[in-house]
Amino acid sequence: MEHVLPARLTAGEGSRPVFVACGQRAVANQAAARHLARHHTEPARTYGVDGTFCLLLKVVNSHAYGPDVVEPVADVTQAATAPSPAPSPSGGGRRRARS
Repeated sequence: MEHVLPARLTAGEGSRPVFVACGQRAVANQAAARHLARHHTEPARTYGVDGTFCLLLKVVNSHAYGPDVVEPVADVTQAATAPSPAPSPSGGGRRRARS
């Protein structure tokens, strides 16, 4: 089973979007691109024409079907676009490796 994260990122109104596909293998990246090409109206309806989104897709049996069969797993836009938590002033409780 393979997964891929296709995302559309924008820096604000009027800026050009960047599309990213992070898959486990090249066939997963191709599956994400095909899925977005076939279903481009769905994210546009949900997030707007200039909206940012990040989805988790499952590529179904790529050895048999190649990049043609994809199932949506989750919308991870909020988690992907949330600001990172600020590091704690004490270094986050990390310990140094012993020499």
